[in-house]
Amino acid sequence: MKVYQTHQLRNVALAGHSGTGKTTLAEALLHIHNLVDRKGTVEAGNTQSDYDPLEKDRQCSINATLLPIELPEHKINILDCPGFRDFIGEIKNAIRASELALLVVDAESGVEVGTEFAWAFANEYNIPVAVVVNKMDRERADFQRTLNNVSEIFDAHVIPVTLPIGEGPDFKGVIDLLDMKAIYDEGANKKVEDIPEELLEQAEEARRALVEAAAEGDDDLTEKFLENETLTEEELRLGLRKDMQSGRFVPVVCTSAEKEIGLAGLVHFLLEECPSPDMRAGFRAYKDPKDDGSEVVLQKLDPDAPFSGFVFKTVNDDYAGRLSLFKVVTGSVTGDCQILNARDGQTMKAGHVFALRGKSQVQVERVMTGDIGAFAKLQNVHTGDTLADPKPPTPRFEPTHLPPPSVHLAIRTKVKSEEDKIAVAIHRLLEQDPTLRLERDPLLHQTILSGHGDTHLEVALDRLRLASKVEVEADPPRVQYRETITKTAQGQGRYKKQSGGRGQYGDCWIRLEPLERGNGFEFKWEIVGGVIPTNFQSSVEKGLREALNRGILAGYPVIDMAAACYDGSYHSVDSSDMAFQVAASLAFKNVAPQAGPVILEPIMRVHVEVPADYMGDVLGYISQRRGRVSGNEQEGRKVSVSADVPQGEMGTFSRDLRSMTQGRSVFSAEFSHYEPCPPNVQEQVIKEARIQHEEAD
Repeated sequence: MKVYQTHQLRNVALAGHSGTGKTTLAEALLHIHNLVDRKGTVEAGNTQSDYDPLEKDRQCSINATLLPIELPEHKINILDCPGFRDFIGEIKNAIRASELALLVVDAESGVEVGTEFAWAFANEYNIPVAVVVNKMDRERADFQRTLNNVSEIFDAHVIPVTLPIGEGPDFKGVIDLLDMKAIYDEGANKKVEDIPEELLEQAEEARRALVEAAAEGDDDLTEKFLENETLTEEELRLGLRKDMQSGRFVPVVCTSAEKEIGLAGLVHFLLEECPSPDMRAGFRAYKDPKDDGSEVVLQKLDPDAPFSGFVFKTVNDDYAGRLSLFKVVTGSVTGDCQILNARDGQTMKAGHVFALRGKSQVQVERVMTGDIGAFAKLQNVHTGDTLADPKPPTPRFEPTHLPPPSVHLAIRTKVKSEEDKIAVAIHRLLEQDPTLRLERDPLLHQTILSGHGDTHLEVALDRLRLASKVEVEADPPRVQYRETITKTAQGQGRYKKQSGGRGQYGDCWIRLEPLERGNGFEFKWEIVGGVIPTNFQSSVEKGLREALNRGILAGYPVIDMAAACYDGSYHSVDSSDMAFQVAASLAFKNVAPQAGPVILEPIMRVHVEVPADYMGDVLGYISQRRGRVSGNEQEGRKVSVSADVPQGEMGTFSRDLRSMTQGRSVFSAEFSHYEPCPPNVQEQVIKEARIQHEEAD
């Protein structure tokens, strides 16, 4: 693969809802440019993009895949993105590494939820957006209806760059409004003709709208347009690029990826109107590279500066090992060089630098500013890291913002002795997908895997099983209940044991008092007159703390309680630290049931973003889950709802929310506080705890 200069590059993220034909479109583009001998299909599992065994099995994209297309004077780096929002890390990083988000929309179904999320991600990073109306050969395809749908959903000024010649089964070509020619293409065969007479008026009207949009992109062009002067082809393209970059309009092209119609018009648009990396405003970086809390600025993509690049994806390849995909932001890089990881300041020797096409690796001489490359086997380099020339100054790019995981599973091996076998597989899994989170709950003795949706976690578990060859099972995580007391009580704990020789003796009186929520545990030593020597104070406290962890009603830790030791007795020979620990534990066991013990349940602060049309259903659902809505705020077509929901009611929250809103809502949840359970819930918690204890025994 030859070296391409910055102005020759086009980086395009192919995004949109699952099933709109993104992977088929990418495969068709490779086919018409003779980069594959035979066009693969998703159904057959032989596309360049979906090469992962899980992608073949599920017949959908899970990974963002790089597919460069080499042309005589240009290279188009296609990044084929997953369609499910569950894989948010793959989608957001791919869009951020691109200069254009090309959203694929089904000509029958219109804009779907995955496309809405991709639109939002592109706006977050100020990446220009264009739309491909795909599947124009389908029976109910309607180009104008889809245009109206895109305009309405995104509240955007959409303007066609190509028009269809025929629709549905009659779709046979497109009118390229940039050149005002009709293009009939099937695969690599392309025939360019004059626009059919019956479509000429429609094409001229669409061309005028395109020219008007181009004029709006530049003040000089606007003045020229208003004076009825004709814009040159170069002025037209300049105005369109500026307009698209500023978000004033969304260009639209139409295709049938399956029949390979309209692809020549799409490629023409990408080469002429898609911004090259040197037109990008900049890449988000910290103003102070040593402080990741400093102001974020835009780092200009500069070919003349020393090398720096952003690692936007990590792949674990069975043969090449770990691959770090990076976008060059400044300078250029060759293989066999010294590079610095700006995150930890470590310098390392990099081996060969590669270009990837699906799972294939092609060694390249140099990767220029704006291009995408890959290094193999870099130690301690992760997604989101900055690679740079070791010589200062060293920039540090801001990691891609990702929401915290919202769906959780407790994972375990079917055979307990095989737990160690999955450790390496888990490490590789988290390296490849940093949006996953793994935590060990020491109190509930569960390993919790967290992700961004049910599909996300299902795929993670499948990867874990394949990599480790171990049967991994998953259950809903147990809820971290707590216990507390509601009134003051006091009593004695006395431990006396005589078995020949020195005995054991400890005697203490304690008083238990409730505290305000969130105050934890307080211990008071109120002994006077030396009835218990001060050196046993820590023993009494230790015995109480150990008893707290064993609970009162259901074995959950006790919180928000004060305990005072105010009286007792000791034996000059038989008393010991252990005796007073046991005595304190017995005192707690005797007194706590008299102090009005209750079960506390964790309350989650939940934020749901939902289309206004579904707001009533969501509010009703939250109420059914014993949630309390604390506020809502409308932002355009969506409503942001805040509510407090018991954690025990959120087991199917993600699945139910997605079902009732057709996948158009997102939510986040974080721990807020503890509250007493309702009596019926408390009874059920105690019952389940007893069953668990019996099974453990």
